[in-house]
Amino acid sequence: MKYIFVDEAGNLDFSNKGTKYFLFTFLIKKRPFELENKLSKLKFDLIEWSVKNNKHLDLEYFHATEDNSHIRKRMFELISELDNSKLEVYSYILEKNKVLPEKREDKDKFYINNLKYATINVLSFIDEDFVIFTDRLPIKHNKSKLIKGLKKGIGTYLDNKPISIKYGIFHHSSASNAYLQIVDYINWAIFRKYERDDLNYYDMIKKYIKVEEVLTKDRNKCFY
Repeated sequence: MKYIFVDEAGNLDFSNKGTKYFLFTFLIKKRPFELENKLSKLKFDLIEWSVKNNKHLDLEYFHATEDNSHIRKRMFELISELDNSKLEVYSYILEKNKVLPEKREDKDKFYINNLKYATINVLSFIDEDFVIFTDRLPIKHNKSKLIKGLKKGIGTYLDNKPISIKYGIFHHSSASNAYLQIVDYINWAIFRKYERDDLNYYDMIKKYIKVEEVLTKDRNKCFY
């Protein structure tokens, strides 16, 4: 069975105040899950260091946008040392200023269709049962839209498969799921590449990327 962990970056604000890019990133993994102990060790190493240095770091779990530069550096070092044959990353990027004006009006529909398209493409690399995990508390949209986008993509994918495939969708707290924390970091690094032209962390994780598709490279081939 394949395990798929999903994260997103950017926002759907098309004004000058919004992000320049919006993207979905998927991490695909098969058992065994060998990273939990490494993440726990790093977390407790950092907490011990902080106490000894009077920092008293209250680190519950890793989150790229919230962690400081020292934690980020240590986390990316850990990720970069993983076996790249055991992790697969698929990222789908949207350059928002190339989105046609009429496609910006219904943001719910836009989000759902974006996620549907990305999900279909990711699942095209899978021919076995799978489970999908997302963060329990999506920030920029409600859970129903996330579920709808995933299910639409899965439904289209399964309609075209001659074999029976079982699947599940689960929403877990990132604090309880090492791989949701990993995909959050990888997605953050890819987002920084496009949003800020920053390759420092991207270069540490690019070996895991199987697909990195800019969907708006052709203006007329946006998500829907």
